[in-house]
Amino acid sequence: MRGGRLVIGALAAAACIAELLTGASGSRAAQYRAEQQLSTGNILVANEKLGDPNFAESVVLIVQYEPDEGTEGLVINRRTEITVSRIFPKTKHATKDPVYLGGPVGVTAVQALLRLPDAIEHATHVMGDVYVTGTKDLMETSIVSQADPSKFRVYLGYAGWGSGQLEAEIQLGAWSVINGSAKIIFDKDPDSLWSRLTRESHMQIASARVTRIGQSLKR
Repeated sequence: MRGGRLVIGALAAAACIAELLTGASGSRAAQYRAEQQLSTGNILVANEKLGDPNFAESVVLIVQYEPDEGTEGLVINRRTEITVSRIFPKTKHATKDPVYLGGPVGVTAVQALLRLPDAIEHATHVMGDVYVTGTKDLMETSIVSQADPSKFRVYLGYAGWGSGQLEAEIQLGAWSVINGSAKIIFDKDPDSLWSRLTRESHMQIASARVTRIGQSLKR
Protein backbone atom coordinates (compact mmCIF):
# COMPACT_ATOMS: atom_id res chain seq x y z
CA MET A 1 0.00 0.00 0.00
CA ARG A 2 1.35 3.39 -0.92
CA GLY A 3 2.24 5.30 2.25
CA GLY A 4 3.04 2.11 4.15
CA ARG A 5 1.21 0.39 6.97
CA LEU A 6 1.39 0.64 10.71
CA VAL A 7 2.64 -2.65 12.18
CA ILE A 8 1.58 -3.48 15.72
CA GLY A 9 3.99 -4.94 18.29
CA ALA A 10 4.93 -8.61 18.27
CA LEU A 11 3.14 -9.60 21.50
CA ALA A 12 -0.01 -7.68 20.63
CA ALA A 13 0.10 -9.08 17.11
CA ALA A 14 0.42 -12.66 18.35
CA ALA A 15 -2.59 -12.27 20.63
CA CYS A 16 -4.66 -10.62 17.91
CA ILE A 17 -3.71 -13.23 15.32
CA ALA A 18 -4.70 -16.05 17.67
CA GLU A 19 -8.13 -14.50 18.13
CA LEU A 20 -8.60 -13.93 14.42
CA LEU A 21 -7.63 -17.48 13.50
CA THR A 22 -9.80 -18.95 16.24
CA GLY A 23 -12.77 -16.95 15.01
CA ALA A 24 -12.23 -17.61 11.30
CA SER A 25 -15.22 -19.12 9.54
CA GLY A 26 -15.58 -21.11 6.31
CA SER A 27 -19.30 -20.52 5.77
CA ARG A 28 -21.00 -20.35 2.39
CA ALA A 29 -20.99 -17.35 0.06
CA ALA A 30 -23.30 -16.02 -2.74
CA GLN A 31 -23.58 -16.12 -6.50
CA TYR A 32 -22.97 -12.85 -8.31
CA ARG A 33 -22.08 -11.70 -11.81
CA ALA A 34 -19.19 -9.42 -12.84
CA GLU A 35 -19.87 -7.20 -15.83
CA GLN A 36 -17.42 -4.31 -15.57
CA GLN A 37 -13.78 -3.29 -15.76
CA LEU A 38 -11.90 -3.42 -12.49
CA SER A 39 -10.71 -0.23 -10.82
CA THR A 40 -9.82 1.16 -7.41
CA GLY A 41 -13.05 1.77 -5.50
CA ASN A 42 -14.86 -1.26 -6.91
CA ILE A 43 -16.38 -3.77 -4.51
CA LEU A 44 -16.06 -7.53 -4.85
CA VAL A 45 -18.82 -9.81 -3.59
CA ALA A 46 -17.94 -13.48 -3.10
CA ASN A 47 -19.79 -16.20 -4.99
CA GLU A 48 -21.67 -18.69 -2.83
CA LYS A 49 -19.51 -21.51 -4.16
CA LEU A 50 -16.22 -19.80 -3.32
CA GLY A 51 -14.48 -22.44 -1.21
CA ASP A 52 -11.65 -20.36 0.25
CA PRO A 53 -12.50 -19.87 3.96
CA ASN A 54 -10.54 -16.61 3.94
CA PHE A 55 -13.13 -15.08 1.62
CA ALA A 56 -16.35 -17.02 2.17
CA GLU A 57 -19.28 -14.60 2.36
CA SER A 58 -16.91 -11.66 2.06
CA VAL A 59 -17.32 -8.18 0.63
CA VAL A 60 -14.02 -6.64 -0.43
CA LEU A 61 -13.22 -3.03 -1.27
CA ILE A 62 -10.44 -2.63 -3.84
CA VAL A 63 -8.12 0.03 -2.39
CA GLN A 64 -5.39 -0.27 -5.01
CA TYR A 65 -5.60 -1.65 -8.54
CA GLU A 66 -2.58 -1.76 -10.84
CA PRO A 67 -3.11 -4.13 -13.81
CA ASP A 68 0.63 -4.76 -14.19
CA GLU A 69 1.39 -5.04 -10.47
CA GLY A 70 -1.66 -6.53 -8.80
CA THR A 71 -4.57 -5.65 -6.56
CA GLU A 72 -5.01 -4.91 -2.87
CA GLY A 73 -8.30 -4.87 -1.03
CA LEU A 74 -9.88 -4.77 2.41
CA VAL A 75 -12.64 -7.10 3.56
CA ILE A 76 -15.23 -4.66 4.90
CA ASN A 77 -17.80 -6.98 6.46
CA ARG A 78 -15.76 -9.07 8.90
CA ARG A 79 -15.78 -7.54 12.38
CA THR A 80 -13.56 -9.04 15.09
CA GLU A 81 -13.67 -9.07 18.89
CA ILE A 82 -10.55 -6.89 18.92
CA THR A 83 -11.25 -3.23 19.76
CA VAL A 84 -9.70 0.00 18.55
CA SER A 85 -8.56 0.71 22.12
CA ARG A 86 -6.59 -2.54 22.13
CA ILE A 87 -4.69 -1.60 18.98
CA PHE A 88 -4.19 1.99 20.17
CA PRO A 89 -4.02 1.59 23.98
CA LYS A 90 -2.24 4.90 24.60
CA THR A 91 -4.39 7.02 22.31
CA LYS A 92 -6.89 9.36 23.94
CA HIS A 93 -10.55 8.58 23.20
CA ALA A 94 -9.74 5.14 21.70
CA THR A 95 -13.08 3.33 21.66
CA LYS A 96 -14.41 -0.18 22.07
CA ASP A 97 -15.49 -0.15 18.43
CA PRO A 98 -14.48 -3.37 16.65
CA VAL A 99 -11.46 -3.69 14.42
CA TYR A 100 -12.11 -5.47 11.12
CA LEU A 101 -10.20 -8.40 9.61
CA GLY A 102 -9.17 -6.83 6.33
CA GLY A 103 -7.77 -10.01 4.82
CA PRO A 104 -5.39 -12.94 5.30
CA VAL A 105 -2.21 -11.10 4.24
CA GLY A 106 -0.08 -9.24 6.79
CA VAL A 107 -2.51 -9.52 9.71
CA THR A 108 -0.14 -7.54 11.92
CA ALA A 109 -0.47 -4.56 9.56
CA VAL A 110 -2.97 -1.89 10.59
CA GLN A 111 -4.81 0.33 8.12
CA ALA A 112 -7.89 2.50 8.25
CA LEU A 113 -10.61 3.66 5.92
CA LEU A 114 -11.80 7.19 6.54
CA ARG A 115 -14.01 9.79 4.96
CA LEU A 116 -12.40 13.17 4.36
CA PRO A 117 -13.69 16.42 2.82
CA ASP A 118 -10.39 16.96 1.00
CA ALA A 119 -7.24 15.04 0.09
CA ILE A 120 -4.49 15.08 2.72
CA GLU A 121 -0.94 13.79 2.95
CA HIS A 122 -0.45 10.09 3.75
CA ALA A 123 -4.01 9.16 2.76
CA THR A 124 -4.63 7.45 -0.59
CA HIS A 125 -7.86 8.23 -2.41
CA VAL A 126 -10.12 5.22 -3.01
CA MET A 127 -13.39 6.70 -4.27
CA GLY A 128 -15.64 9.66 -3.51
CA ASP A 129 -14.65 10.99 -0.09
CA VAL A 130 -13.20 7.65 1.03
CA TYR A 131 -9.47 7.31 1.67
CA VAL A 132 -7.17 4.58 3.02
CA THR A 133 -4.15 5.12 5.26
CA GLY A 134 -1.58 3.08 7.12
CA THR A 135 -0.05 6.09 8.87
CA LYS A 136 -0.19 5.91 12.67
CA ASP A 137 -0.39 9.68 13.21
CA LEU A 138 -3.36 10.06 10.87
CA MET A 139 -5.21 7.16 12.48
CA GLU A 140 -4.52 8.53 15.97
CA THR A 141 -5.75 11.97 14.87
CA SER A 142 -9.04 10.40 13.78
CA ILE A 143 -9.34 8.57 17.08
CA VAL A 144 -8.55 11.64 19.20
CA SER A 145 -11.11 13.65 17.24
CA GLN A 146 -13.66 10.93 18.07
CA ALA A 147 -14.45 10.18 14.45
CA ASP A 148 -17.70 8.25 14.11
CA PRO A 149 -17.62 4.61 12.84
CA SER A 150 -19.58 5.86 9.83
CA LYS A 151 -16.43 7.78 8.85
CA PHE A 152 -13.52 5.83 10.32
CA ARG A 153 -12.80 2.09 10.64
CA VAL A 154 -9.64 0.14 11.44
CA TYR A 155 -8.50 -3.05 9.68
CA LEU A 156 -5.94 -5.75 10.42
CA GLY A 157 -4.44 -7.39 7.33
CA TYR A 158 -5.49 -7.07 3.73
CA ALA A 159 -6.29 -9.12 0.63
CA GLY A 160 -3.79 -9.29 -2.20
CA TRP A 161 -3.73 -10.65 -5.76
CA GLY A 162 -0.88 -10.79 -8.25
CA SER A 163 -1.14 -9.33 -11.74
CA GLY A 164 -4.02 -11.00 -13.60
CA GLN A 165 -4.95 -13.26 -10.66
CA LEU A 166 -8.11 -11.46 -9.59
CA GLU A 167 -9.25 -11.05 -13.19
CA ALA A 168 -8.93 -14.81 -13.66
CA GLU A 169 -10.94 -15.48 -10.49
CA ILE A 170 -13.70 -13.17 -11.70
CA GLN A 171 -13.84 -14.92 -15.08
CA LEU A 172 -14.23 -18.22 -13.22
CA GLY A 173 -17.19 -16.76 -11.33
CA ALA A 174 -15.58 -16.46 -7.89
CA TRP A 175 -16.46 -12.78 -7.58
CA SER A 176 -18.91 -10.22 -8.83
CA VAL A 177 -17.90 -6.59 -9.25
CA ILE A 178 -20.12 -3.68 -8.24
CA ASN A 179 -19.53 0.05 -7.96
CA GLY A 180 -18.34 1.14 -4.55
CA SER A 181 -20.08 3.72 -2.38
CA ALA A 182 -19.45 5.16 1.07
CA LYS A 183 -22.85 3.79 2.11
CA ILE A 184 -21.71 0.24 1.39
CA ILE A 185 -18.18 0.69 2.74
CA PHE A 186 -19.39 2.10 6.07
CA ASP A 187 -22.58 0.05 6.25
CA LYS A 188 -24.28 0.13 9.65
CA ASP A 189 -24.80 -3.64 9.72
CA PRO A 190 -21.72 -5.19 8.08
CA ASP A 191 -22.60 -8.66 9.37
CA SER A 192 -25.56 -8.83 7.00
CA LEU A 193 -23.99 -6.84 4.16
CA TRP A 194 -22.99 -9.85 2.05
CA SER A 195 -26.44 -11.45 2.23
CA ARG A 196 -28.20 -8.18 1.35
CA LEU A 197 -25.94 -7.51 -1.64
CA THR A 198 -26.40 -11.10 -2.76
CA ARG A 199 -30.18 -10.93 -2.48
CA GLU A 200 -30.22 -7.67 -4.43
CA SER A 201 -28.08 -9.24 -7.13
CA HIS A 202 -30.36 -12.26 -7.46
CA MET A 203 -33.33 -9.93 -7.85
CA GLN A 204 -31.53 -7.93 -10.55
CA ILE A 205 -30.54 -11.09 -12.41
CA ALA A 206 -34.11 -12.43 -12.24
CA SER A 207 -35.48 -9.12 -13.47
CA ALA A 208 -33.02 -9.09 -16.37
CA ARG A 209 -34.08 -12.61 -17.35
CA VAL A 210 -37.75 -11.64 -17.34
CA THR A 211 -36.92 -8.64 -19.52
CA ARG A 212 -35.01 -10.79 -21.99
CA ILE A 213 -37.84 -13.32 -22.16
CA GLY A 214 -40.35 -10.55 -22.74
CA GLN A 215 -38.23 -9.09 -25.54
CA SER A 216 -37.83 -12.47 -27.21
CA LEU A 217 -41.60 -13.08 -27.13
CA LYS A 218 -42.17 -9.77 -28.93
CA ARG A 219 -39.95 -10.76 -31.85
